[in-house]
Amino acid sequence: MMALVARMIRLFKADLHGVMDQIEDQELLLKQHLRDMQAALMQKEAKLKHICRARDQARREYENADKERDRLEKDLVIAIKNDKDDISRMLIKKLKPLTGIQTDRREHIDRLSEEIKQFRTIIEQQRLQYGQLQQKAREYFHRSEQQRWEDFASGAPAEFTSYDLSDEEIEMELMQRKEAIKGGLTS
Repeated sequence: MMALVARMIRLFKADLHGVMDQIEDQELLLKQHLRDMQAALMQKEAKLKHICRARDQARREYENADKERDRLEKDLVIAIKNDKDDISRMLIKKLKPLTGIQTDRREHIDRLSEEIKQFRTIIEQQRLQYGQLQQKAREYFHRSEQQRWEDFASGAPAEFTSYDLSDEEIEMELMQRKEAIKGGLTS
């Protein structure tokens, strides 16, 4: 009995999925998919800009700290030359942590640069895929439009779809036009 109920439920679900597939407009789904892809690309580009700003900020901090380190090094040399051991110790206490911080900053900048490089590659690939999908979508929409016109033409009354004229109809049209032109010249 349970097997029968399970089969009935499965049949109902399958039928329901079939109805839903027929209801969904494939063109609308494709357009929504394109919008979603564009939004995802824009988010990734925004994230890339954020990472670039973070790297630029880290570079500025690195450069400023490098200038500070150079200044401290010069001061240390002067203090050592003048036998100012207390000042030399104080400068060394400032220099040592700064050197470690600079190493960490350099690694951070390198990681950000690598992340930016990878992100740009991913974004470029996705832009290419997006462009290809846009082109395929345009072709699909064009074919759909053509198919709708063909379907309309095949269901339209004969006088709308028949453009084949008999020789007699062509002759009659020619005579009418000649008469109209001659009549227009004599007036």
